[in-house]
Amino acid sequence: MTLGEMSQRLRRADFIDGLGIYVGPAEVALAAVRKRLFQVSLRDTAAVPLPGADQPAERRAALSEAVARFTRERAVDISRTFLAVPRAEAAFNRVLLPAAARENLAQVLEYEIENLIPLPKEDIYYDFSARDLGEDRLEVLLMCIPRQVVQAYLDALADADVRPRGIVLASTAIADYLAFCRGEAQAPLGLVLRAPGATEIALLAGGRLVSSQLLPASRVVEPQTLVRSLGRQLSDEMLAADDVPLYRWELANGAAPPPVLPGEADLLALAKGRLEAPEAFFASGEPAVLPALGAALDAVREGTVPVNLLPREDRRGTDEGLSITTVVLVGLTAVLLVVWGGSALAKDLTLRSQVRAQLESVDPQVREVRLLQAEIERLQKELDTLSAGQDPVITPLLHQLTDLIPADAYLTTLSLRGGKLILDGQARSASDIITALERSKRFKNVTFSSPTTKVGDKERFSLMAELAR
Repeated sequence: MTLGEMSQRLRRADFIDGLGIYVGPAEVALAAVRKRLFQVSLRDTAAVPLPGADQPAERRAALSEAVARFTRERAVDISRTFLAVPRAEAAFNRVLLPAAARENLAQVLEYEIENLIPLPKEDIYYDFSARDLGEDRLEVLLMCIPRQVVQAYLDALADADVRPRGIVLASTAIADYLAFCRGEAQAPLGLVLRAPGATEIALLAGGRLVSSQLLPASRVVEPQTLVRSLGRQLSDEMLAADDVPLYRWELANGAAPPPVLPGEADLLALAKGRLEAPEAFFASGEPAVLPALGAALDAVREGTVPVNLLPREDRRGTDEGLSITTVVLVGLTAVLLVVWGGSALAKDLTLRSQVRAQLESVDPQVREVRLLQAEIERLQKELDTLSAGQDPVITPLLHQLTDLIPADAYLTTLSLRGGKLILDGQARSASDIITALERSKRFKNVTFSSPTTKVGDKERFSLMAELAR
């Protein structure tokens, strides 16, 4: 784990509870989670039917009652609540802007919002996701939802004393769940989410929502329809199909099974080993619970997809920095790091002292070895000087001289330099030595280098010969 990853992980450590609420067309799903340091557990879930949108008063009352009963009976902390809404209630628009717009992107979109969405700015809640397209362009995915739709949900929740800190889409909530289970926030993934009347195909890459297409139910009959739509989106976003795992989910009970796509994976099985949850959750028959769980993960700061349709001024500290608990944890971690660093330093000093003592104990032997090494180097230099320019066949040469020189003669000096042999010595007849050397094919131009002198019964000589090649 890198220092940056450790910092991000520590930033999320806390002791908090969270509530996720998903309001579907015909039901409300709730999920309560608890985070203790790094461990997240699912406390409880519930799904309650709701009247349709054509009965607004009854729907508001039922929603408020369901949320109030769930939070009261489970003693749920409602201070950290996230709301998930269906994708069908939101509108999307893709915008290409110059890369320079990134510095003031929020202001640019606020200024241009009415040219991009066919509703007045004061009548919508919106958020956006941006990514670079090369060096010169910026792609912005603009997401918005009518204020009156959101306000109806907020009013009903306010009747239960619940005030959400964030509003997300069902698809981004499920993407947060998948990122949490997979432990890969930046890896690409594809979602196929079927709700009554429509199917959403969403793509995420780099931890961001990059594409979302809503297909009417009448168009989604054969698997090939989804495959073609998915292929177009992958091509538009320059994503390779083999690199994008697919996840399919049914957001409502009672619908016919959707077409099976190649390569799709099981969602609930991913939570095993990552999320502490009752076994009943893994066999849950309430599909609307999954986006509620994703919203609850956002509530406990485990969400990674940066989408929040609630206006920033109404988020009630959603984007706050380190919590008090996290600060304490970071402080304790810093203390542990200091202790660990101090112990490592002390251990290093001890090892240094031991190594120094061992070096001192072998210092006499080291000095002796160094003296021997210096003597070897000196002798080697002398040997190099003596052998410089000499033929490496000196041994055969000495052997030949031994055979050629008479037994009654002896040499006092022998020198071989530059292919010339100089011999000094005594013999009964110095001229016999010249004759013997000239007969050898090894020597040529044998001459006396100085006059011979008589010493007793022998002649002192000094002669020179060239080596034949």
